[in-house]
Amino acid sequence: MTRPLRVLLLIDAFRMGGAETLLAPLAVAFRDSNVEMEFVSVLDASADAVKTNEILTEAGVATRALGIKRLLDPTAIPKVVREIRRADFDVVHAHLEMATTLAVPAAAIAGRSAVCTFHHVARPLTGREGARERLAVAAAGHAYRALFVSQASRDSFQEIYRPKGLPGNWGVMHNGIDIGNFVPGPVDAEVRTELGGTGGPLVVLPAAFRDFKGIPNAIRAWPLVLERFPDAVLSLVGGGSAEAELRAEVSAAGVGRNVVFAGIRSDMPKVYRAADIVLLPSIHGENLPTVLIEAAASGRVVAASRTGGISDIVVHGETGMLFEPNNPRALADTVIGLLADPGRCRTLGEAAVIRARSEFSASSWAERLYALYAEAAGKKR
Repeated sequence: MTRPLRVLLLIDAFRMGGAETLLAPLAVAFRDSNVEMEFVSVLDASADAVKTNEILTEAGVATRALGIKRLLDPTAIPKVVREIRRADFDVVHAHLEMATTLAVPAAAIAGRSAVCTFHHVARPLTGREGARERLAVAAAGHAYRALFVSQASRDSFQEIYRPKGLPGNWGVMHNGIDIGNFVPGPVDAEVRTELGGTGGPLVVLPAAFRDFKGIPNAIRAWPLVLERFPDAVLSLVGGGSAEAELRAEVSAAGVGRNVVFAGIRSDMPKVYRAADIVLLPSIHGENLPTVLIEAAASGRVVAASRTGGISDIVVHGETGMLFEPNNPRALADTVIGLLADPGRCRTLGEAAVIRARSEFSASSWAERLYALYAEAAGKKR
């Protein structure tokens, strides 16, 4: 029997965040494969989030913590080296900055290959935050492969840290998510009514109420949409501290009857299927927004702004439509064009399902990672 490929997945901590919660579907995708993966955090377990641990436990993941207190702890790299040698791991895959900075030199000392993944779009940083990221980027230059989860992420890191040229070991590999519950299906009439879709077209905007999501632009665009489709409803699915400001925007735009605050929902597969269009008008900062992958897997046409990693998910004119960010007129024109052509919406939605399954499912992500792990291990073994 072939010896399993042993992978140490090292992360800063099991906090509540996108990178951390993605580990659960990854673990499930690798469950019946030739990969044995252990999940270890660099910091003490006190830095973990209860909810993240619950998600990982439900996925059958047992976590451990190395208890390293700070990046410059002289015992940090030796601890990681001992961890690599303890189970004779073939590859170390580091997620986030502290784990990358420690894993790459530790793997080299242990005679193993290191892979690292950056999960955000970079922006100029100063102080300790900037120093930590610079160290991680420097370490990544010596990894077998440095991965970025979107083209926008890699471009942003190159612009800030490597403007003279793209390092040869930098690549883009999209994360995958568990899309098992996100499938095309019939509309739940009760859910559609709860979202505000009582008669006219229903456009769902699923997002936390945060400034970079661009929700005010959707509200300002809605009077333009209503000129063509007087019964169209914009349903804001989410919540956050900016809700009072958004309600004021709705009042100022005079669209209170056509913009619904639907709250935070736990039945998102039904929410997506209830929508005619799923809208995300982000201004900046998006890396690889999960809601667009979920909507695409559900067979719903997406209209989103052309910023960050959104264009990695939405292929303009093929699986959805993109518009310029921070531009209510462009947003309105895009929504109007889609609502006026239901047949095109169906065609785009069908293509979106195929792309979501082939490029953004946890199983497709695991297949790409397995090929990389095997290649990296072969270079050292």
